[in-house]
Amino acid sequence: MALQMQDTGEFKLVTRRKKRVFSVQNSCDPNVILFDGNDDSDADTNYEALFGKLLQAETELRNSLFGDDVFHYLQDSLRALDVDGISEILCYGLGHFSRRKCSKYQLALLLSLKNYYGSRVHIYDPIFTPKEIYLLERFGFNVIKINEEGKRVVQDNVTLVYMPHCSLHLTNNFLYANWSEKLNKCILLTNSFSVIAANFIKANTCEPVDYISRIQPYVTEIVLRNNFMYEDVFNDLNIHIFLEQNIDMVPRSFWNDREEPCYRGATLDYFTAKQTERIEAKNCRKDDET
Repeated sequence: MALQMQDTGEFKLVTRRKKRVFSVQNSCDPNVILFDGNDDSDADTNYEALFGKLLQAETELRNSLFGDDVFHYLQDSLRALDVDGISEILCYGLGHFSRRKCSKYQLALLLSLKNYYGSRVHIYDPIFTPKEIYLLERFGFNVIKINEEGKRVVQDNVTLVYMPHCSLHLTNNFLYANWSEKLNKCILLTNSFSVIAANFIKANTCEPVDYISRIQPYVTEIVLRNNFMYEDVFNDLNIHIFLEQNIDMVPRSFWNDREEPCYRGATLDYFTAKQTERIEAKNCRKDDET
């Protein structure tokens, strides 16, 4: 089941018959090594081997049921927002796509989105290796140079924010940085807001992700079926849009209440800017010693 647009501009639950695809028997084990990034004995061969694997993964993703669903519901979302396309894509938290199956196919979706919409892609993860950065730039991505902690302010262009299995705190930081009516220019392809809210209620806990919980009542969430051949790659990933009629219901004071998130006492599941600076400084010292 998924949400689809009606001619009236509202979403409704529908089912659609899909083409059959070949399914590979494999699991998305995060410990599976696809490419030994520490092996520099034949760098050119390694680059080309990984580049070919990524192109193959993009083809598999594009021809999959899940890929069909993503593009179908993104088109519905663009019609609902009354816009023609996606100018920018911002991606955080992709991980080691040279070594992990999940990250490889998550990157494959990003490649498909870039190719289909002709979007400019901005991407960052502090754990990217130099080889991974080289390949991302080869694909035409703009690799962000500093750790923004998810706080990049989007411009007036329609922006798809892609955070597959990303930290809730990073999503919260992004909302804080863009806390205004211009959120209706954003489409968030992230962990389900409704699932996040339900989990907090079920656990009877209060996580300091105030911006997610505050905006959630005004979000239109489009459910994506988890029908990719590797179940752990895109599970819990949904499309979130901010329709103009919902944004117009928000009082002005709602946007004025905007303080930078403070996660004091919380267990953060992302690298802070200070942590990244310390790691980079340590790596520089090692390079100087060799």
